[in-house]
Amino acid sequence: MKYSRVPWALWAVLPVGGLAFHYGPGQRLFLDERAADLQRSADQLEREAMGQQGAAYAKHLEALQARRAALLDPAPEAESRAREATEAESRAFQKASAAWKRAAEAFGQIQEAATHASPETLQKIRWSRSRALVRAGDIWTGIAELESMIDEFERAGSAGSVLARATREELASAYYYAARLMRLSGDPAEEWLFESGKARQHFRYLAEQARAKGLGTEVAQNHERNVELVLDLEQSSLFEVQGKPLPKDSPLGRAGNRPGRGDGKRKRPPQQRDGRGAGGAEDVRTGW
Repeated sequence: MKYSRVPWALWAVLPVGGLAFHYGPGQRLFLDERAADLQRSADQLEREAMGQQGAAYAKHLEALQARRAALLDPAPEAESRAREATEAESRAFQKASAAWKRAAEAFGQIQEAATHASPETLQKIRWSRSRALVRAGDIWTGIAELESMIDEFERAGSAGSVLARATREELASAYYYAARLMRLSGDPAEEWLFESGKARQHFRYLAEQARAKGLGTEVAQNHERNVELVLDLEQSSLFEVQGKPLPKDSPLGRAGNRPGRGDGKRKRPPQQRDGRGAGGAEDVRTGW
């Protein structure tokens, strides 16, 4: 008779075991599945944003050509085409910015859900979100996050890792985007030069590290060419800069005021050797 109570006792504790699973391993499994779903959604939104960015860049090149034509021949028809092309350019970049914002929000949701992910996985998510923020036009928020990641890599002794190098390259690019937009907006030279100087030094550091670590001649040359492009921005006249296309992944508009600008002085790369010699009036290549 006493054994007949055992099944009832087991039945009684089943709900407790179920709750323990739900709030323990079961909850973690749910979060992992939710994070995976969010990752797929974020990847799709990122692809859509890249498509919108490509379309905006095409409109940018068309508008640039139309403005050049109107400058050479200021006829009413040419000026009208330039205005229409510029308006189409603005609308296209607004769509791209909105798409990148949606992607950034999606990656932010993954960060909240993937609490049990490995540190490297979380860093990759932060990298993706930061890049999306920069391309959406929220340049300073993206830069602050990328700077924070660089600090963490350096404290952990992993500044030479693949992800750390990718983070530094995104940070250098973001500095360049900011400097160029600031210059086009008429900001004081000392302010945009502050940002372009950091872009130049980070690209120089990446080039030196690529050669020192044997990462390939092409990798080093790409970084060195980026140094030349930053120098070109610094040494060209404003009129010359206005006549050249933006980098393909750059947002359009004002960069805005950098909060806490003085803090950025700490984010320079370990080696601070400047390059010399501007790169001329060549267009920025795809991906820059």
